Amino acid sequence: MNYLPAKYIAILPILAAFSGAYAQAPSATPALSQGGVTAEQKQRAYSKMMEGQRYLIKSTPDRTAVNASIDARLAQIEAQKTNIRLAQTAFQRAVELDPDLAEAYTALSELALNTPPSNVDEAINLSSLATKVDADNFGGHRILARLYTFKSHMNSDRAIDKGFADKATAEWKEVARLDPRSAEAWAFLSEFYSLDGNADEQISSLRKWVAAAVPVDTQFYRGIMRLGDLSPERASVKLGRSLVATGKTSEAISVISEVIADNPDYDEAIDILQEAIEGAGSSATASAIKALEPAVYANPGNIELVNLLSQIHTKAGNSDEALKVLRNAYDRVVSTNKPAAGAYSVSIGDLFASNDKVSEAIDAYERALSLRGIREGQAVADRDREFVVQVFDKMIRAYKSANRNDDAKAVIDRARKLLGKDDLFADKQVIAMYRESGRRQDALSAARALRSRFPSDYGLLRLEASILTESGMVDQGVTLIRNLIEAKSVSPAGDGDSSVPSVPALFDDFTNYIFISHLYNEANRGNDARLAADQAYNAAGSDDRRQLAKLTVATSQQVSGDYAAAESTLREILRQTPGNPIALNNLGYVLVERNERLTEALTLIQKAIRIDPTNPSYLDSLGWANFRLGNLEEAERNLRNAARIDYASATIQEHLGDVYDKQGKQQQARTFWQRALDLSTNEADANRIRIKLRQ
Repeated sequence: MNYLPAKYIAILPILAAFSGAYAQAPSATPALSQGGVTAEQKQRAYSKMMEGQRYLIKSTPDRTAVNASIDARLAQIEAQKTNIRLAQTAFQRAVELDPDLAEAYTALSELALNTPPSNVDEAINLSSLATKVDADNFGGHRILARLYTFKSHMNSDRAIDKGFADKATAEWKEVARLDPRSAEAWAFLSEFYSLDGNADEQISSLRKWVAAAVPVDTQFYRGIMRLGDLSPERASVKLGRSLVATGKTSEAISVISEVIADNPDYDEAIDILQEAIEGAGSSATASAIKALEPAVYANPGNIELVNLLSQIHTKAGNSDEALKVLRNAYDRVVSTNKPAAGAYSVSIGDLFASNDKVSEAIDAYERALSLRGIREGQAVADRDREFVVQVFDKMIRAYKSANRNDDAKAVIDRARKLLGKDDLFADKQVIAMYRESGRRQDALSAARALRSRFPSDYGLLRLEASILTESGMVDQGVTLIRNLIEAKSVSPAGDGDSSVPSVPALFDDFTNYIFISHLYNEANRGNDARLAADQAYNAAGSDDRRQLAKLTVATSQQVSGDYAAAESTLREILRQTPGNPIALNNLGYVLVERNERLTEALTLIQKAIRIDPTNPSYLDSLGWANFRLGNLEEAERNLRNAARIDYASATIQEHLGDVYDKQGKQQQARTFWQRALDLSTNEADANRIRIKLRQ
């Protein structure tokens, strides 16, 4: 027998089939039914159904008797058991009198579930009889839909059972046919269609869920979906996410904007709208602005919401309005909510920095520090450290983008004094400046000095390996990582050897092999990178990690110049996970590098950007695709945004130089090519850039 675990008994309560199924008593006309059942038998069967229902009602626990004596409570339990047995006997007698009475089978099915030990298989058999007798028996179809959903392992840690998933889908369709406004049916149908990859049917089901009646009985859905709810608001959020995933951004914006207008604190909806805006046109952003403005005005302290409206204005090309939104919110909270005012000041600084107004950006960042209570000569409290590091990092980036390196160094010195000698932020910033200026020996010395102070910091070990690779010593860099792998294999953490620190998942064998592959790729040694990626694949241990290893394989194929193999590997990954942003971006970049199918490449990269709009690699790919397509202004905008986020990328700097060269801005082109040369990490790239500089 198949029993339902105890935790699910509570989420399969007696259904409401009784309340409407017997609104009219059978006719007393003395005639035979098709099955040979007389009208009298049908009347008696109906009476037995009512009798069984009365016993069920009497079996309901008396919640007012909580303080009764133990003997009284035991007597009550025995009475409940007796009433349940009598109810079951009455329902069975009803079936004997009228085998076509579908509701009797449904009632017995409910008892099979709600009488410990609950018997799922028996309940399925009885409900199947109910739906065979009467194809429109709502209770039977809903019990089957729920039990098949349970047996499909929906939303569990186990693999989905396709057979039961298909049966559940068929039964939920029947529930929806009988009750077109059943939120539960449309919600589960949307989940099963999602598992099947049927985006159109999923979206159709979600739309119907949005329009469905708000249900009273949500226990089963909450149990399966782990506290999910069946509200129209939740349906709208799921619909918005699906619309974004399928590129229907305009509709997504319309749907999610309404949710946020009603509930400005719905963080998930704000995240989805932010994602949708990245791929939307001007008409869609205009509707979002109209919907959000009242919510922002009513909630000036909602930082995410205010920032989102500002970003939408920026997306629409109206920086003045974006700044106005931030300043209005700042003015309304500065006297009552200084942390929020500080956050808005940071956003104002970001807006100025994105428009190359460095002095205004620095003023805004300084104001943010002041509002947070950060003072020179005072140590930063632990609660403020993350904020201070974030602001100092933005200030350093802003100065670097304006070639004001002395000012950037001054900020680093301030950070060192405020954060203390044991904080790594300032030291890492110094090393970054050495690397960006081509002073790799100084960077290596500084990294090694830092490692000597923090020998168990695996991040510093990888930093040293990266600098060695940039300095033309990739084998030494790889040896550092391989020594770590071998040390762990000889004396694994946790075996009693206190000299070997525990290794977090971020630095296990899998990630170390991925990192080694990355080092070889940086050195243009694609074959070695491929071997390391294969080792990572063997050490992966999960599908997600194996897919990451395949992405690394594709990169090594590209580095080796085998673009066809890289394309094949990436397309295979996208067949398995169509929304993988890394694969989308990398495939787009492979096509751009080959100068083939540029329109497809642009579309692929744009999909990746919609998922991760501030990823500098994706922005670089987007800029390079626009460059190939002749969209020079758009290419410049994309690449400058990428450079603000990742100042140390030689590729981004070289691409910017190429854009300026194509625009006839030779001096700017040479400036960025020189930066690229300083940052280049292998001789082939350096020689290519030198040729450009000699033009």
